[in-house]
Amino acid sequence: MENAKRIFEQLGFEENESHGLKGHVRVSIKNNDTGEVSLWEESDNIIPISGYSFALLKMFNLYLDSVHDPDNQMIPLDRDTTLAIPDLNNEDKMHIGIAPEEYTVMEDDNASNHFIQGFMVGNGGSGEDGNTTKNTNYSFTMLRSPIPFQESQGGDLDPSIANKYLGKLRITSSSESSVAGSAYYIKKFEERPKLYHSWYRDGQSWNALEPINANDLGPNAVTPKSNRIESYIQCNLAIDSSDCMAYFNSADNSNTTPRINELGLVAFDTLKGTRSTLEELHTKYVKPLLLLIFKKVNLTEDDDTRAIQYANTILQITGDLGVAQMLNTKMNGFLGVVNTIASSSVGNIDRTTAMTNLGDTEANLGVQAFYNQNEEIQYTIDNYLNILAESEFNTLTVDEAQRIKLFTYYTFAAIPLEENTTILFDYRIYAN
Repeated sequence: MENAKRIFEQLGFEENESHGLKGHVRVSIKNNDTGEVSLWEESDNIIPISGYSFALLKMFNLYLDSVHDPDNQMIPLDRDTTLAIPDLNNEDKMHIGIAPEEYTVMEDDNASNHFIQGFMVGNGGSGEDGNTTKNTNYSFTMLRSPIPFQESQGGDLDPSIANKYLGKLRITSSSESSVAGSAYYIKKFEERPKLYHSWYRDGQSWNALEPINANDLGPNAVTPKSNRIESYIQCNLAIDSSDCMAYFNSADNSNTTPRINELGLVAFDTLKGTRSTLEELHTKYVKPLLLLIFKKVNLTEDDDTRAIQYANTILQITGDLGVAQMLNTKMNGFLGVVNTIASSSVGNIDRTTAMTNLGDTEANLGVQAFYNQNEEIQYTIDNYLNILAESEFNTLTVDEAQRIKLFTYYTFAAIPLEENTTILFDYRIYAN
């Protein structure tokens, strides 16, 4: 026992500290008028059985405990597990996102794009006073009282925010009467999560980060250290001033104090919509094409070859999606330039005309290019995403989720929702 205790102390563990996956959350309130950010709460949360099950199944590529083939309901869901945990898509749960009978068929035992990529909130996590959090339970498969981030009477969200949300409620006989129009229960992460490895020191601050490099790793480390390595994923979440307010302003909930006190990360695989595809097009092809068009010095034949390839890819994808038929002046102006580039030959691209046209804010992307003192292109900015947010594109389909599982569950002192504030969550999942 004495040896075991000494080993724990050397490793930096507390004797009664549990290890495995653990969530830790910092909640801050940002005043949108002044920019001031104040800490509201910092505490741990639990990872329920659905979270542990997901992690273990994913690690070993076992059979995901959700319907694989909607046309073959006889597949034994418990083939690789003793418990098939229900999806939040199910009618007896939240009936959000894609209906189970409409799930796409997974080619492998676990869908390749099934991972944690959004979160949910609710107002069932604290007592009447809002300051006392309720006990959490590892058996939970959903929040106590989930509430939608956005509701729309007309059925479609404003195109400027449409692709931030999914988990749309399917109106059924069991739907809550408080839900008006379309309700969306999942919000995507603000940015891509990041994995951190850091040398841990007792009492270090939240943002302290002592990076680890390959020379630090044993058993024959060049620069060995004795303190513990802290490994975690950090994701940044934000509750905007418009989130959840439609729910609390509805007739059925007008007397309910606007506040949230529970939160959970959710895992699912996404069916990509048209809007998401066009956003990815901007990242993968439009931005690289603009860098090649606005390049002034050290031009090569390879630059022209790649520009023509990017242009043809853009035309193919937008053509398949029917964007050109939407008659948006700015988007069609951009596609006209792209068509000219695609039709050019190597060594004969008219960059001067293309740059002039692309820089037009009224009939094109309004591109601005930035160079260093040697006239070398550094980066560009453009209005492509702003154009997608215009009303002409409100018919673009958005992403939707299937096989939704609750991965973490976190309760906290109730936070009031106010129009001039943003709630910031720094969410870490430790693996120690």
